[in-house]
Amino acid sequence: MFAEKDALVITAPHLLEHLTPTPGQVVVLNGDVGPINSHQEEALCTFVERGGGLVCTGDAAEAYHEYDLLGEVLGNIHGTCTPRSEIIARVANANHYITRRVDPSFAVLEAVYLLGRVPSDAEILWRTSWRYTLYTLAYTRSHGQGRVFCTTLGSQPETRAHPVFQQMIARAIHYVSGVETQECPARVAMIGYGIIGFEHGSAISNVPGLEYALVCDRNEERLAVAEQAFPGVRTCSDLEQVAEDPAIDLVIVSTPPNTHASISMQMLRAGKHVVSEKPFCLTTAEADEMIELARERQRALTVYQCRRWDPDFLAIQQVLKREVIGAVFHMETFIGGYAHPCDYWHSHEPISGGVFYDWGSHYLDWILQLIPDPVVSVRGIEHKRVWHDVTNADQSSVYLRFAGGQEAEFMHSDIAAAMKPKWYILGERGAIVGHWRQEIVKTRRWSGDLIEQRLAPSEALPDLRVFTRDLSDAIHEQQLMLPTVPLYAFHRNLANHLHSGEPLAVPPEESRRNIVVMEAAKRSAERSGETIVLEC
Repeated sequence: MFAEKDALVITAPHLLEHLTPTPGQVVVLNGDVGPINSHQEEALCTFVERGGGLVCTGDAAEAYHEYDLLGEVLGNIHGTCTPRSEIIARVANANHYITRRVDPSFAVLEAVYLLGRVPSDAEILWRTSWRYTLYTLAYTRSHGQGRVFCTTLGSQPETRAHPVFQQMIARAIHYVSGVETQECPARVAMIGYGIIGFEHGSAISNVPGLEYALVCDRNEERLAVAEQAFPGVRTCSDLEQVAEDPAIDLVIVSTPPNTHASISMQMLRAGKHVVSEKPFCLTTAEADEMIELARERQRALTVYQCRRWDPDFLAIQQVLKREVIGAVFHMETFIGGYAHPCDYWHSHEPISGGVFYDWGSHYLDWILQLIPDPVVSVRGIEHKRVWHDVTNADQSSVYLRFAGGQEAEFMHSDIAAAMKPKWYILGERGAIVGHWRQEIVKTRRWSGDLIEQRLAPSEALPDLRVFTRDLSDAIHEQQLMLPTVPLYAFHRNLANHLHSGEPLAVPPEESRRNIVVMEAAKRSAERSGETIVLEC
């Protein structure tokens, strides 16, 4: 959750006896420590008054709010205890350093001390609704020269393991240590305003800490579209202008894949942070050079693996994390149908890298996230049988084997008259199957006539089912409800990394692993499906 160097975690009362406030020192206290004596209480309160930071979690508020000195430090709070129940924590102040750009709500299952009274000088950060009344779950205040953060969440291990709670505590430690909380927005330039341009622009415009400043594209029509969608954004058609602009902090490279590496490295050399569209690049050598350059220049480098936040993938992640179907040993993923490929660069292999690098950038990333063991072999198969006017293969398959014995397959086909499931996952105690949904959108013409439009499979979320077996050999089937997608999750994480140093959601090393697999699959396909041995 946080490094010991960041704070002194009190695990026994005697640790409070020798506190000496030094700049940036923080104490973390929870109710599990048990009663403390007057000498220990006085030492802790003096520590805060002289500039130390205090973070109280879990049962600490309930345990210590009636102590004379410590109660004053906390602000003479008072609350009520709930039974063990689902508690939905909601951000009360989205502009505070601790809550800036976090998920707006998260749910935990525990008994909580709900604060009905907090000090008048407190900044309330999280609240919950309990029986039609709002209660405080977390707040911060100053006491003497020090800062105090208190949350009544965190009495259960499951809560302490929740990513949002961990983010809360890590930020609270930094905040009460006296860290500077003001930030200037990172000014963002986009190179290549294609289909994904509006998506990036909307996210940047809605994430505090980012500012959409510049769009660079050689196509004047696309620049006009960007200017209309985002009034005030500057435009240009020259990469050098982006590289030489000292006001630009971050560049999003949204050009065709065969240019990702060269443009990204140009911007890194110019001192810019870089987000590359997927795929990261086309070769492992390019990935290594980009990562090393970012490390040398101390710049952020990441890849927009936006489908890590797709609802079906998030749902499957949670099922596997809870070990509902046991250890996974077999996984298949599929996308496609029987339709003519597009005539854009996506279908031209010298630019796109081929099918392995297109949808494979998402599906192989999913597989490698769900099966983190090292990949030990890759085999790629391609068919060119029908669509001779494009250079991409008509059907491509990648077969992976992992160090733990697991196997996985990804298939993309434009000549599949009958579709396979999107997901077919086997575990030692069950399975997950995700069937494509055939959705039809119905509208009316001005005349009242009915119009029916069949969506492409990729435009609709799959129907996910979980299958488990009991000891009587019965197989139980359950429909898996899909979670709500967190808004702007990638861009919020990006801003949190730039401003607070929080880890990137997509480290470049993970995207490099994708490239190793895709490059090996392509090499295998060129050798008639030869098995390529590797370890990544």
